[in-house]
Amino acid sequence: MNQTDVELKETRYSGLNILSFSMYQIVWTIIVSALNMTYFFFYHTVVGLEPVLIFLAMAIFMVWDSINEPLIGFLVDRNFKWTRKWGRRFPWVVVSIIPWCLSFYLIYTPPNVDPAINPWPVFGWLIMSFFIFDTFVTILDVNVGTLRADKFRSDAQRKRYSKFFGPIDMIAVAIGTMIPPLFLFGNDRASYALMAAFIVVIAIICAILFLPGVREDKTIIDRYYSKEYERMGFFKGMKEVVKQKSFMVFYASYTTFGIATTLMTAMGLYLVTFIFNGGEDIFIMLMASFLIGAMISVFIWHKYLKKVNNTKKVYTIGGFLLCAALIPLSFFVTLVDFMLFFFIAGLAMGCIWTLGIPVVLSDVQDDYVVRTGKNQKGMILGTWALISRFMAFFDELFITIVFAITMFPAGISTLEDLIASGANVELIQWGLRFLIGIIPMCVLLLGVLIFWKFYPLDPEKVAENKAKLEELGF
Repeated sequence: MNQTDVELKETRYSGLNILSFSMYQIVWTIIVSALNMTYFFFYHTVVGLEPVLIFLAMAIFMVWDSINEPLIGFLVDRNFKWTRKWGRRFPWVVVSIIPWCLSFYLIYTPPNVDPAINPWPVFGWLIMSFFIFDTFVTILDVNVGTLRADKFRSDAQRKRYSKFFGPIDMIAVAIGTMIPPLFLFGNDRASYALMAAFIVVIAIICAILFLPGVREDKTIIDRYYSKEYERMGFFKGMKEVVKQKSFMVFYASYTTFGIATTLMTAMGLYLVTFIFNGGEDIFIMLMASFLIGAMISVFIWHKYLKKVNNTKKVYTIGGFLLCAALIPLSFFVTLVDFMLFFFIAGLAMGCIWTLGIPVVLSDVQDDYVVRTGKNQKGMILGTWALISRFMAFFDELFITIVFAITMFPAGISTLEDLIASGANVELIQWGLRFLIGIIPMCVLLLGVLIFWKFYPLDPEKVAENKAKLEELGF
């Protein structure tokens, strides 16, 4: 049995190495969780920028992003003079991960002007800061995501990695969603800047711990000079990505999951502030109930997957259960029953959380390699990186529409001020309820139906792809 055969059957990496590689999830998730939870609330209620302008900023940004993401994927997916010594992915990670962490702070330091008088300095800052933030995170995501599929090649390896990925990602969500409220209920700009600085420090520490795990070994580097890494042109590569059914179906499905979860995260501060009229203690209790449910469910879903050995089936069942669990979130009566509903939603969400990126996306990448005969995963990861921007775009679209219908005024950061403003508080509160339950459910249901009906990679097809990869020498 040659080295490649051994690799496919059992991992070459220690648990410590996999743990180090998994630290990227802490870096990525604490920043993205804190961002999704706070930036709309910050710019809308604290800075005072109208929701329609926040949406417009993201719409403008999306135009650039649609070009930027695949292009970066294409440009970094090649050998350079340093590749033989340092690897293909590691240098890009080293030069981009710290600037990305620091760019998070920029988002929360807009010009100190009143948007009611002149919104354009703040509007321009929002676009500029997201431009910098996204450029660095795209470089990271493309290289880390591509290396993930190269590093963990067999089903056994990916399932082993997913056992690290799921719990670590949930711990990161806990950090990214429970630490910010400790700073934010002062409702002033300085508290948000302090929060961002604290998150940046944690992220940089975890980034340093991540670097040993992302360093490619000689086996991976040697592959970069083999026939499997012969390059396609940019437009041909993009064409192949768009033509790939497994990618487009999973892309559509996971986008709806991202939209749903980001909406729920973004509404957390609104819910606590304008319905429960509480502070950081209530917010932390809510997130704890959700994350405890999610962490418990990881082991349940892994055991079920091992029993049925059908990723598509398990992922679909988890998706439908999550849809059902989201409905009660709009119709809670007290804080206690909302915490119970949130716990149940966490139990269901653990399935998609655990299997989506580590297992399903890696299978999709394998399918791309089999179809094209080229191991040029940077193209598919560059396109995949667009998901985060589509999530932000549609999240803001839904929030903007609901806030316009309910006439939610900008620059108001407490329930008392909202009541004093003369706004229809009950209507606004129902808008927030729908944004955390019914609307995410409808979006997610569409994605689950698409995945269930059209996703082509059943267990037989996954096994067939593995065999073809071995025939190709990949």
